[in-house]
Amino acid sequence: MANIKLIVMDMDGTLLNSDKVVDSYTKNLLEKLCADGYRFGIASGRPITGLKRTAGSLGIDGIVSFMTGSNGAELYDARDKQEKCFYQLEPSVIDEIISLYKPFGLNPYVYQGENCYACRNDSTIERAARNNHLGIVLCNLKEEIKTPQSKLVLSTPPEKMEQVEAFYEEHKSDKYRAFKSQSDMFEFVHPGLSKVYGIKYYCKKYGYDISEAVAFGDTTNDIEMLRECGTGVCMCNGTEDAKQAADIVTKYSNDESGLARELEDILF
Repeated sequence: MANIKLIVMDMDGTLLNSDKVVDSYTKNLLEKLCADGYRFGIASGRPITGLKRTAGSLGIDGIVSFMTGSNGAELYDARDKQEKCFYQLEPSVIDEIISLYKPFGLNPYVYQGENCYACRNDSTIERAARNNHLGIVLCNLKEEIKTPQSKLVLSTPPEKMEQVEAFYEEHKSDKYRAFKSQSDMFEFVHPGLSKVYGIKYYCKKYGYDISEAVAFGDTTNDIEMLRECGTGVCMCNGTEDAKQAADIVTKYSNDESGLARELEDILF
């Protein structure tokens, strides 16, 4: 196993437990490793605005060196306080996706500024806004969204997810790529993006090799970073496709300090 210097973590289902907090066992270990010189990154589907606010509310902002948000479309460097956006979806592409998936009766939404913009309210929208400390604006997305966006999300009832995933496989486009990020979220981003894009950008900026990174994740939007980082670790509570992409599957879940316990095994 390569010498590990960088530890990259997904948030939901990985670093956070079911109560959406970092348990004390995990937090204590991360603080100790940070003091020992390890660098930490967050790689999430959440937008950067939400990630920064969540890290602050969890009390982990002091140990996080960088955050890559919206599945690789955004990056925040805590050292120089710079934010960057990478490839984004044009409004015309967003309109095309919404029209294509309209027969499913799903609820499209985007993150923009201080708000989550959605066609209508539902429990997924409310959770997404709450978790990211954002407001909710209900609107006609085709009329409201006039600028490029980091991603488009379809709020998808879990019982429809398999059907939506199959439809995507039959109707792929070179204008976007899509994946399940949670049991009720199906996300679209630019085809050049994945979480590993932001990780590679940070590595290049600070002279790390991606083989020196260990990545922790739990679902489909984590697959690229699990495959391409030096060590890929999937939570035992994760999805089967993510487990297949990983080098290691944890012995304990995100509700059992699984990330911290596996990290101890890997490093020590």
